[in-house]
Amino acid sequence: MVDLVRVPSRRAFLAAAGLAMPAGLARTSLARTQQVSVRSGTLGTRLRTVPLGATLDHPQGITASADGTTWYVTSVLRKEQKGVLAAFRASDGGLVSRQEVQDGPRYHPGGLGRLGDTLWLPVAEYRRSSTSVVQARDAATLALRTSFAVADHVGAIAPTPSALIGCNWDARLFYEWTFDGRQVRAVEHDGSARYQDLQWLGDTLVAAGLIGDQGVVDLLEWPTLDLRERIVVGATDRGVVLTQEGMAVARNTLLLMPEDDPSRVFVHEWLGPAATEMTLVPPPSTTEPETSLFKKKPTP
Repeated sequence: MVDLVRVPSRRAFLAAAGLAMPAGLARTSLARTQQVSVRSGTLGTRLRTVPLGATLDHPQGITASADGTTWYVTSVLRKEQKGVLAAFRASDGGLVSRQEVQDGPRYHPGGLGRLGDTLWLPVAEYRRSSTSVVQARDAATLALRTSFAVADHVGAIAPTPSALIGCNWDARLFYEWTFDGRQVRAVEHDGSARYQDLQWLGDTLVAAGLIGDQGVVDLLEWPTLDLRERIVVGATDRGVVLTQEGMAVARNTLLLMPEDDPSRVFVHEWLGPAATEMTLVPPPSTTEPETSLFKKKPTP
């Protein structure tokens, strides 16, 4: 276990950029404006809206295949107390496959990410300050490859080429783990955004969520969590904030999946950093025999 670290932050919300912030943070934030500027980003044009062809109840996270033709979605079935991972055709929202992912009392899957042919997703108890398992699943079959336990409610996971980044309920803490589950760091998040889904793009952590009833997509530095850019979003025609739940960048599009059943994916033009395909970076060589994470038996 690694102790909590407070990474020095130079986060600032510029009044001139029109970025919302709680009144109690105003003096601290404005005092930092000479250290860093926060760009005000733009939500790209909506290209299409795709209904998802399955009963999902309460969707949580979304990510895409390398070619963008398949969307992977996590959802919690609250009445049945089950968690679901489903694959859909991006062209028309048709269901391709579906797999239950619950683990005992843990049936709340969160925001997920893909690295190569592996999907990484958390499955937590449906309460804050609880427990989770972080699962690695095969993107083709949705079968479990391996998992590790975390003593917190993990709400979203963003794989990077060399590690996993995650945040807890309401994103008060961010974590970094190795692929076999060793915690590298825990970082306090002192911003006001409650992030629901994460993605790693190049050297940037993209985080989508809410500040009060306002939706935002933030571009953050890691591990300082300094805010580089903020995109403010609106709501759907049902009155649901676009970043209420799932978010992903797939090639040159931004996918937003905010609604419970009947769920829809809102596909916008992505105007931020380019999304490039990531490959796994092997750890430094040691004198120990090489082992593969995916040769281990799945954790019960």
